[in-house]
Amino acid sequence: MVSGLEATADAIMWFEGAPGWKPFTATGTPVRSYTNRNPGNLRLEGRTADGRGYTIFPDLPTGYAALLRELQSKFTGANSHGIGPGSTLLALFNIYAPPSDGNPTNAYAEFVAEWVANVIGKPITVNSPLSDIWTAS
Repeated sequence: MVSGLEATADAIMWFEGAPGWKPFTATGTPVRSYTNRNPGNLRLEGRTADGRGYTIFPDLPTGYAALLRELQSKFTGANSHGIGPGSTLLALFNIYAPPSDGNPTNAYAEFVAEWVANVIGKPITVNSPLSDIWTAS
């Protein structure tokens, strides 16, 4: 069974991957998350990065593990952003994919909420606390 954390990571990987985790968009543009083996388009300090600061991983399992660790830190409150179990999914995405970076934050959070709800078989909305996702398995 897929955990709520994994369902969230999978939804992010799909959303960031043009969708469907493909190497190119429909117009032939390379997809950054695929090229960098970084399914969450993470920007991690002290790591090899592309010209826009997105971390480059040696392979997909390493990039996916980093995404899971990043999400776990947010879901448990072990981060400097103040996001924790009582934070909403939308609050998470206001940090993870802020509108100030040109992200469709609300649509992104809605996509993840719907994906996670379908995977874990439990109602999840953008206003659901992260603890509702974290404890689902």
